[in-house]
Formats: sequence, C-alpha cells, structure tokens
Amino acid sequence: MYESQVTFTLDTICPWTYMAKKRLDQALAKFRSSPMASSVSYTLHFAPYQLNPNFPPEADRLQWYLDNKHFGDATTQQVFQAHMTNIAEPLGIALRFDGYMGNTLHAHRVVQYFQSSKGPETANKLIDALYERYFEKGEHPSRDEVLIGACVEAGISEEEAKKVVGDKEIGLAEVKAKLREVSRDVDAVPVVTVEGKRRDITLTGAKEVEEYVKTLEKIANEST
Repeated sequence: MYESQVTFTLDTICPWTYMAKKRLDQALAKFRSSPMASSVSYTLHFAPYQLNPNFPPEADRLQWYLDNKHFGDATTQQVFQAHMTNIAEPLGIALRFDGYMGNTLHAHRVVQYFQSSKGPETANKLIDALYERYFEKGEHPSRDEVLIGACVEAGISEEEAKKVVGDKEIGLAEVKAKLREVSRDVDAVPVVTVEGKRRDITLTGAKEVEEYVKTLEKIANEST
C-alpha cells in the first residue's frame, strides 16, 4: 500500500481553513470507505501559516473586522456574517463572530510540537479543538488556558500541556523556521497538497468535498 501525506496549510483564525478542514475530513472518510482505500493510506499533516504575523496579542473580533475588513460599515459586516453562516451551517459549524482575536504564533508552536512528538492523530484532534473554541465558542486563539484545554481535549495530559504551553521557548525556533519556509510558497490559505508516486496535487482555497475526493482518487489511481 502506498503511504501518502496530505499536507493542510492553515491559520487557526481563518474561517475558510476551518470549512476546508471539515470538507477534507468528509472527503477522507468517503475515500477510506471506498474500494480504492486498499491502494493508498492517507495521513493528514498540518503546516503553519500566519495571515498576519504582526497581529497584536489581543483584539476584539467584531471591532477588528469592522475597522480592518469592512471599513467601518456595519451593514457590510452583517452581510459578511450572514454569508459565512450560510456556508458554515451545512458543515455543522455554528459560527460566532464575537470574542477575541490574537496572534496565532503560539497556537502554531503548540500544534507543531505535539504533531512531532505525539503524531498526526493527536495533531488532528488538537486542530479541531482549537477551531471549535475560536469559531464556535468565541475563545481567544492562543491564550494559555485555551491552548491547554484544547490539548487536553486532544488526549494530551494536563501536566504536559501546561509545560509546553507555558514555556514559550519550547518549539519556538522550529515553528518560526517552518513559518518562514511555508511563507516562501504560500500567500493564502487553505492549501491542500496530496503527495503521489508520480506527482503531487495542490489545491488552494476551500474546495467542495467532491473536489477533494476526486484528488484523492486521482492520486490513488496514479499510485497503483
């Protein structure tokens, strides 16, 4: 069986990456239940990207979007929220637009550290927990208590989570290097790259479930 890595490049405060992750999860589940699953094993891997590396530690989400994305126009902001809600609801996502924003460096640091030390399954659960906390509960994306709670949800002991989250130097050099590497090739997220025997296929933007399925099947066909 061919072992293929599916690299998902994201920022934990980008709603399009959350929706793309939901769709990709559905596509992977559909592929794994098909006869083609006997030819390829797909492992999901996460690559970090910061939409705004210079973002401050904390900001009010509603106010930040109003000022920086919608030019102070409350009507435009309401239209945006309604549009995003309509896209998210079929995926089982109950979007909230209030709460706090913040720099995501340490969220990426923690994800990358545990992806390396605990493996892809733990990283997958950690990403899901961070998405839900930020987008559906309005929690800050990288406060210590939020990161610790997400780690525990992912099956990491509270003691280890507190140690890694609390010591800001653990994994910091590594994640900064990875962010620099990723930013050389990526200027928007989400990006999904599926590795194949003959070629890799890269999809940019939040694609529909069937497009992800077709890509997984294409790589499988080319890898037999």
